Amino acid sequence: MKKLFFFSLAVVLTLSISSCGKESYDLPDGDIVTPIAIDLGIRVDGKTIKWASFNLGATAEQEAGYFYAWGSTIRKTEYLWKSYPYSNSDGTKFMKYCLADEISWWGGEGTPDGFKALQVEDDIVAKKLGGKWRMPTEKEAIALIATLSNTSRYTWDFHAQSGGVYGAKVTQKATGNSIFLPYTGLMNGNKSEFAGIRGFFWTSTLSKGATGGPDGAFNLGIDINDEGAGIWSNSRCYGFPIRPVYVME
Repeated sequence: MKKLFFFSLAVVLTLSISSCGKESYDLPDGDIVTPIAIDLGIRVDGKTIKWASFNLGATAEQEAGYFYAWGSTIRKTEYLWKSYPYSNSDGTKFMKYCLADEISWWGGEGTPDGFKALQVEDDIVAKKLGGKWRMPTEKEAIALIATLSNTSRYTWDFHAQSGGVYGAKVTQKATGNSIFLPYTGLMNGNKSEFAGIRGFFWTSTLSKGATGGPDGAFNLGIDINDEGAGIWSNSRCYGFPIRPVYVME
């Protein structure tokens, strides 16, 4: 796999990660439990953005839930370019989600589609929960992270525990409403990495990848060692959990 880049509000960290080349297989989804929509007092573009009480596929806040590649609605046993639905086997050509100025990366019919955000049919939250539930956008994730500096109204605890699992707890002081984001790590190939140290949660927004092409997507990232949160850009084929949002006009 390509290098894994973390872009936070304060630090840029580069790690070199390799993955194995085994085949992957589809995994069936179990029952999906609808989370509680937690109001943290966050509004984006005139809309109230409520964050789910747990990850998609989980039943409690400390659980990782299901892992998905970006834009994929099917779980895998391995997360590799060869199993990613919208690229060739090495992530150098894309058949969906490619901007007009990235035509050299386009492998579909006609010209690049220009999609910078997931279409509804590729939003696993919209597909599984429906209604006003969907994946968060990059802008909505940034709004959540912005509460980190608003210490008069919010607290962030990067060493919080729930059910024996470490995570970051975000609390709105006025209401006491909070969400717990576990350090779930990610799936790279068939391996779990960074569990207990970092949390990765996909947004619905495309990004430049490690190569500067359309091979990346933004995620909300948290780190227990740096005690920080940020917007990171990672290869679309990695398996990350998803924290849904409930959007009200």
